[in-house]
Amino acid sequence: MTTSARPKPWAAYTTPEFWADEHISAQLLAAHLNPGWDAASRNHATIDRAAAWLAERFKMAEWFGLGENVQVLDLGCGPGLYAIRLARAGAAVTGLDVSPRSIEHARTTAAAEGLNCDFRVANYLTDDLGGPYDLALFSYEDVCVLSPTQRAALLRKVRESLTPGGVLAMDVTAAARFDAEQEGVRAADDLDGGFWAPSPYHGLAETWKYPERRLVLDHYTITKDGVAREFWNWTQCLTPAEVTAELRAAGFGSCDLYGDLAGAPYDEQAPSFAVLGA
Repeated sequence: MTTSARPKPWAAYTTPEFWADEHISAQLLAAHLNPGWDAASRNHATIDRAAAWLAERFKMAEWFGLGENVQVLDLGCGPGLYAIRLARAGAAVTGLDVSPRSIEHARTTAAAEGLNCDFRVANYLTDDLGGPYDLALFSYEDVCVLSPTQRAALLRKVRESLTPGGVLAMDVTAAARFDAEQEGVRAADDLDGGFWAPSPYHGLAETWKYPERRLVLDHYTITKDGVAREFWNWTQCLTPAEVTAELRAAGFGSCDLYGDLAGAPYDEQAPSFAVLGA
């Protein structure tokens, strides 16, 4: 069990600080760029399949074809792993991320290939999304780190940024994953092999579960040179019905369910699923 009182749900939100931290962002970029890792983003083979499926699906869609005039928004784009692939298929892509390090990598890659990409350091919760877009992409289950209030506001913003008939494609942490999560505590010097800060530091990781909400909190306290920093990583495990209700409340009229962003069939036992809202 954990060593301190369980915090209130969504008591703090530090996702932007986590992704933009100078030391942590270097570890995250390395994870993004490791082709075989499912850390920071999906492994590259999975991203290849997702980008290919999205490009092909929307090329065949009646309301637009993937070409020079198709506008794509990549929310939390990181170093552009999805965005670059969609731009190679002919789309004009806008990528938003809070990590300057990741955005710089994405810009360098796009410029080297002459791709039609606009990468911006931005917080999609508070900054203007631009648009209008034909497709908005929200990958790596990032929607589930947000509180219901944050999700509702962001989904409305995304809907307003889309063209008539535009689509939001996102993957979601499934309710089926919740039971596999375990409460607990870890503490160590240079916790997680130096991931959190330059050595030396002390790290405390505590995990709490909130069954009434299917919510998991991974809470990290990193102490270096007598100064403690906290990082709060929330994950809410959702059902398709809950996601559909949130999308419709935000103004989306339809919701197609898949197993992942590469178009696999939905599996109710899988730890994640994907949704296309229009």
